[in-house]
Amino acid sequence: ADALTTVPKIFFEPTLNNYIYAFSERGFTIYLLNSLLIALGTTALVVLLAFPAAYVFSRMRLRGDNHMFFVILTTRMGPGVLVAVPIFLMFSSAGLWDTHLVVILVHTAFNLAFAMWLIKGFIDDIPRDLDEAAWLDKLNPLETAFKIILPLCGPGIAITALFVFVMSWNEFLYALLLTGNKAKTLPVAIAGLVTPHGTLWGQIAAVAVLTSLPVLLTAYLLQRYIVRGLTFGAVKG
Repeated sequence: ADALTTVPKIFFEPTLNNYIYAFSERGFTIYLLNSLLIALGTTALVVLLAFPAAYVFSRMRLRGDNHMFFVILTTRMGPGVLVAVPIFLMFSSAGLWDTHLVVILVHTAFNLAFAMWLIKGFIDDIPRDLDEAAWLDKLNPLETAFKIILPLCGPGIAITALFVFVMSWNEFLYALLLTGNKAKTLPVAIAGLVTPHGTLWGQIAAVAVLTSLPVLLTAYLLQRYIVRGLTFGAVKG
């Protein structure tokens, strides 16, 4: 309110009323849990699917693999709104509208190509001699990928997980289109604070601050891996 007065106040009175009202009266706690569930579910599913695929494109020689990988990456080149209506109709007819699962699946589909490209870059920097040594020890390619390459690719996985988490956490279009009140996420709920009777700036600011905390916490917990991931492959022995 102080920001909207005719004469701006230099010294304002701090208050927690907007936090209390937003999360006790407007039910933002549920929206926070929805966002956490969707972002964590998307991150886990994307990493689980992207790592084996990235390993195959990095280590295996397939006919037309470069063209195939480019085709996969093109799924990130078009605007998401281009296929919004078909996706809405498809999942609505399947009875999945306003569920956490439908948002997780859509977020996974849009983030998978980016995650594959990112993880493949990290795997490319790991010497192939390790794979050959594992094969001499009679490990099959699947065991080599998960027992040898995956631990070495930890920093890359951490960076990929952080990027996917942030993209899923902040996504607005499909969270708005595919959810009602049951699976509504924080970005959609924040938009609801702009009402015909006015904009609730205090509550928007309060919820925006709390919305940024999980991302900051995740980045803090993964900072050791992020630093290693950013310098991964920079120095060759």
